Amino acid sequence: MIDSRIDTVRYSNGEIQRYQIVSGFAWNDLAFAQAEFSKESFEELKRMYRIFIATKNPSFYGALVAFHIPDEIRSPFPSRTEHGVVFNRQLSAAIGLRRMVSEGLIRKKGKSLQVDTPIVREFLDELEAKGWLGIAYGDKDDEVSFMPVGDDLGFLSTIRPVPALICNSHFFTMDLFDCDSPYDLFGTPYGMVIKDGIMSQPPINHREALMVDRDGKARIEKPEIKDHKISIQGKIFLHDRNCTIYQRPETRLTPKEEGLDVIIVGDEVVAFHEGGAVLVPMGGFVLHTAETLEQVPSPVIYQDFNDCVFGIQVGSSSVKEGVVMKGFESSFYNIYKDPVPYPPTLYPLDYEKARAPRMAICSDEEGKPAIVWSEGPSKLYYQKGVDSCGTSLLELGEYCRSIGLVNVLNMDGGGSAEIFLNGKLHMHVSDRLPDNTDAERPVPMGLIIR
Repeated sequence: MIDSRIDTVRYSNGEIQRYQIVSGFAWNDLAFAQAEFSKESFEELKRMYRIFIATKNPSFYGALVAFHIPDEIRSPFPSRTEHGVVFNRQLSAAIGLRRMVSEGLIRKKGKSLQVDTPIVREFLDELEAKGWLGIAYGDKDDEVSFMPVGDDLGFLSTIRPVPALICNSHFFTMDLFDCDSPYDLFGTPYGMVIKDGIMSQPPINHREALMVDRDGKARIEKPEIKDHKISIQGKIFLHDRNCTIYQRPETRLTPKEEGLDVIIVGDEVVAFHEGGAVLVPMGGFVLHTAETLEQVPSPVIYQDFNDCVFGIQVGSSSVKEGVVMKGFESSFYNIYKDPVPYPPTLYPLDYEKARAPRMAICSDEEGKPAIVWSEGPSKLYYQKGVDSCGTSLLELGEYCRSIGLVNVLNMDGGGSAEIFLNGKLHMHVSDRLPDNTDAERPVPMGLIIR
């Protein structure tokens, strides 16, 4: 039986903060789910870029061109590219379009795009006419950024049959700064996923994960992809044995070297390339090997996780083994000191003061799970004493420890933070429509209980 309650914390300065705490379930009850990608989710993504991103920092952007190519529209761009054989048509189109920008064949002129190649102009016009292309304009002149959107994003509220509980979980590549390589799709979730011993997404970026053994013991640790076996086309690969694994934040561009580059995102090969000098995807990694593989779409199998019934990597921890963390235990990109970007590249780094909506997956002193949602203020309107003010990561940890939680792992917050119980929200999301009603954000992955 799922239990849910909402606590309201009142501060001396008149601010308030609401928390929703969901418990009464077992680790085995939790599963990972993805909502169906739809025209509606793409439309909301376009609205977000137009209202919340391009207009918030217009000096960062020129023309942001978000696009998705549905099956019924033919792409004029081949899968064999200067960045290798690329199996996703969104990526291969983005590679071709970006090349045209660099060659001056696509340009920003005021609040419009100039496209010199007729077949590409017709292709972009068809996407726009059918609602699969949207442009948000910033202040930068002569800068055009093409943003290929994958089919991971969807509205969790549309999952059927309606689950008893569903909430968002993972970070995902969302901003222009989160997609630094030719192999990055907007809307791709990243961070480890394990359910019943099967890993469907690998650990990356040296971030913390909450792991649960078969005996129900929960712990927070930092799993590393280099420590585990990877199977591709029936061949087993292990770092420093028969391959080299390159990942961020250590490596942005791999060395030029003989051999095969296997570009991996999630549990599939997205591209093959030869000779090194590969930009590492923000949401994945590169496996370089002298082994021979057939250059075809290939699933990736991660081994050595049979003893784990549940695992999720997002981070950073706010409470670990009963101790409230006073700062980041996971690495996050700092534009002022880190030479290699890795997502999320616009993450607020003030651990004590940066308030926002938050989500956390937790365990109590008996090892039982709980999910905590810290409500945040509307991005369009805030009324002190009526709306929640949001919490810092430190405040989240202090609150969770005060209610008996001993391991607390931060999940994706901000406008993504949401919990649906039997299909209904019981607090407010921070993304809002002009009338201040909730605007559900499409997200790529959630935790679900049927």
